[in-house]
Amino acid sequence: MTGLTLLTVFILTFAFFAQSLFGFGGGLISIPILSLYMPVADAVTLASIFQFSMGFLIFRTHKETAWVHIRALLPMTVIGVALGILLLKYLDGDIIRLALAGYILLHLARTHTRFDPLGRIIKAGGAHLAGFLGGTMNAMIGGGGPAFILYLKDKAENAAAFRANITAILFLSNIPRLAGTFGTGLMDWDIFYTALLAYPFFLGALWLGQRLHSRIPQKRFFAAIEILLAFTAASLCLKALF
Repeated sequence: MTGLTLLTVFILTFAFFAQSLFGFGGGLISIPILSLYMPVADAVTLASIFQFSMGFLIFRTHKETAWVHIRALLPMTVIGVALGILLLKYLDGDIIRLALAGYILLHLARTHTRFDPLGRIIKAGGAHLAGFLGGTMNAMIGGGGPAFILYLKDKAENAAAFRANITAILFLSNIPRLAGTFGTGLMDWDIFYTALLAYPFFLGALWLGQRLHSRIPQKRFFAAIEILLAFTAASLCLKALF
């Protein structure tokens, strides 16, 4: 492996280790950092393989899934995925880097303040708008989760049902997303080969995260992740603008 490939494997391993602890964050962490030194389309395409793989948890949670809500989201999600893939392929990389930076800042604002414009939009637009925005953002920047979460958070009877619903819609949205990366040529051999090299470490990260879930002080770890995300957002803005 080259030094850059080793760095990529480390970033993916760390990001999905964090996801195994928190239930989210694999794409949110890995894609912006990878985009600092590789084309943003390559970063999103590479991460899509691992985001898709996370969806196989559906086989553990499908019995708790409220499929009526998933069916309501799905048609516009597929349309959004198609649009997101086209935007990823044809938009200038610096525009997508700025979109990534904005996405990170909105995530941090929503976590720590009452500023949540996406939440208001989803509440007004319902399943069709949530599906469209979630599918578009998932395919374009690997970050459709918040749109789906905002719609589904009040639809579940308990935490297990909520996790099952999120797992289901993300898995189903990542099927056309991954297919689209192959169909449009975004997925090439170099990206796929890097994913193959990283995959054993990805599996190890998931296993280790589950083992250490109750031992790591998650508040401190999460705070460190947020500092990293804020720094990454600033770096993306600088790279895009200068």
